[in-house]
This record gives sequence, structure tokens and C-alpha cells, in this order.
Amino acid sequence: MTTISSRELRIGGALLVSGQVMQALVAFAANLVLVRFLVPEEFGRFAVILAGASIGYSLLSFQIDALVIRAPEARFDDRAKDRYFTALTMETLIAWTVLVGWLIVSGNGDPWTIGLVTALGLRHWVDHNRAFVEREMPYRRLALLETVSAISAHCVAVGLAVLGCGWGVLIIREIFLALVNLILSVAMQTVTYRPLRKISVSEWRSLVVEARGLWLDGVLENSFQRLTILLVGGLGGERSAGLFFQAQRLALVPHQFLAPVVSRIATNWFGRTEDPKQRRGGRTRLLGITAIPLFFGAVATYFLADPIVPWLFGSPWQRSADLFAAMAGVIAFLSLFELIRSYSVAIGAMGRLIVGRLAQYTGLLLFAGLAAAGFIDADLGLAYGLSAAYAAAFILLAVLVWRRS
Repeated sequence: MTTISSRELRIGGALLVSGQVMQALVAFAANLVLVRFLVPEEFGRFAVILAGASIGYSLLSFQIDALVIRAPEARFDDRAKDRYFTALTMETLIAWTVLVGWLIVSGNGDPWTIGLVTALGLRHWVDHNRAFVEREMPYRRLALLETVSAISAHCVAVGLAVLGCGWGVLIIREIFLALVNLILSVAMQTVTYRPLRKISVSEWRSLVVEARGLWLDGVLENSFQRLTILLVGGLGGERSAGLFFQAQRLALVPHQFLAPVVSRIATNWFGRTEDPKQRRGGRTRLLGITAIPLFFGAVATYFLADPIVPWLFGSPWQRSADLFAAMAGVIAFLSLFELIRSYSVAIGAMGRLIVGRLAQYTGLLLFAGLAAAGFIDADLGLAYGLSAAYAAAFILLAVLVWRRS
């Protein structure tokens, strides 16, 4: 039986969280500079392109990182490693080819857009490949690598924006981040190389069966926030998308701090701790620790967004304050949902997780329908929709998990 001690969990969590806090603070400071040099329409244009490309990669991904993390030691032999590595490499190349081909055929294949799609593909391969090393929880290296990559990319974007390079700095930031991420991953030995080999039809079939629940969850997860941006852009235009994008970034800051614990550490610990009672106890303790500050943060967001956001961003971003307040539910429920999701993935309860995802989309689409019918402004309706989505997803998934555990 593989068990990760609570001491290892605390140390690993502290390292990743501290690195994530530094990244979030630098990202926040960098964004304060960028909003002074770029207008909402420019952020909206970037957000729509980023959303479309990200959805494309998620549709063509087997979620190899999750498969590697949760694979039992007895079945994680050299043949399995070769199969996962080959599948990851093939899915990345296929997704990149399909996306670039579509951009060219549709007449949107300008160098900026193709550069962004290529950067996202490179990050997809490197980040998913890192799971081979992350199984052993080398969080000191991972925290340093990810923090240096993110901070350097933000610094480059700020420098170029100050020099007057325009909205292209947002894409340059993603390209720079992908390159630094790759270089540091190689230098710090967090990239795993395996021989590419032919995967038989039966092995592909087995991989599809193994990944189908994770694939569907990954598509629903990775498409959710991007779909919201596309809906806002489609209903309200690039300006609305840019204002919404900034409000969403603010609403995701608390989860940025907690994601290393509730997603990465928790998934690894749940997946490699075979005692069901110990798993359930860890799940309950983590929920209790995270829930109280999140709810206080949500209440503060609702009442303080209006004076704070315009003061930070400037008067052109006044509308983002209303949207940020409407997203208080994201602050309260997103991290809690991700923690229950990590538990569900680790124990293979994908059916329950998909039901939770459907509740998530139902909450969003309900408000999207109200916005499309003209009962509420599109951007504000979708902001409330995000809050409703994460509240519904967490509550329903938590009920299902507790009833069957």
C-alpha cells in the first residue's frame, strides 16, 4: 500500500502554495499595468482567441497527466509509460495540425494566432509530460520551475506594453511562457523521454476506455470558462468580453492560491492512498479548512468590488466591478468543487463527476438563456451564471459523494 504522510503533504503543499502566491501577486501587479496601456476591446480579442484554441486542445486530449498520476504502481511499467508518452506526443501533434489547418482554411491564420496556438500546444505537451515526474512529488523543483516561468513571462509582457507594443504583448507573453517552461523543464529534469512506439488497435481501445470519463470531464472543465468568454463575446462583443475577462481573472485569484492543494496535491494523495477511511478523513479535513475563508472572501467581494475595482483598474473598467461582484459564487465554490473533483477522480467515480459537471453547465446556460432573451444584460447574466454553475456543481457532487462513501 502506498501512503503519503501528512508531513510530506504539508511540505509539498507549502512549497507549491508559496510559489502560486508569488505567481498570483506578480500576475495581479502586471495586470494592473497592462490595463493602463490596453483597452477592454484588446483584452477581449485576446480572450476570444485563447478560448477557442484552448477548447480545441481539450477536445483532442486523453488527459494523459491524470492517467499517469492515478496509475497504480503495479501497472505503471515501462510498456505503460511508453504508451502514455506516445499517446501524449501524438495527440499534441494532431491537435496542433487540426487547429492550424482550421485557422488557415477559415482565413484567421495570421502569425499572432498561429503563434498562440503553437505556444499552447507546447505547454500542453510539457505540462502533461510533467506528470511522470510529479508522481514522486518533487514539489521543490516544480514550484521553482513554475514560479520562475510565470513571473518572467509577466515581466516581459509589462516591459513590452510600456514600450508601446500593443495588444500583441498578451500573445508574446504566452509564447515566452511556453519557451521558458520547456527550457527550465529540460534543465531541471522534469521532462520525461520515452521511446515512441506503435500502439496497437487493442491498446488504443484500452486507452480510450481508461480515459473516456477523464476526457469528458476534461472537455467539460477546460471548455467551461472558455465557453463563457465566447458567449460573452458573441452576445456583447469584444469590449464586453474584455471586461468580463478581467472580472473573471479577479474571481479566480483565490483558487490560484489553493489550486496546488485542492487539485494537484489532493489528486496525488487521494490516488496513492489506498485506505478508504484515511482518504475520506483527508477529504473532510481539507474541505473544512478551505470552506470558511472562501465564504468570507465571497461576502467581501460582493460588497467591496464596486469601490475597489475602478480604483485599481481605472474608470474604463467600471463595469468589471459589477461583474466581479456577481462572481462571488465562483470564489465561494470553485475550490471546494475542485477538491471534491480530485477525490472523485482518484477513486474512479467519474459518473458522479459528470453529473456534477452537467449541473455546472445547467447553472451557466440558465442565465445565458435569460441574457439571450433580454431579461438581463449578457455580461452580467453570465457572471451570475458562473456563480450559479459552481454552486450547483459543488452541492450536487458533494451530496452524491457523501451518500455513497
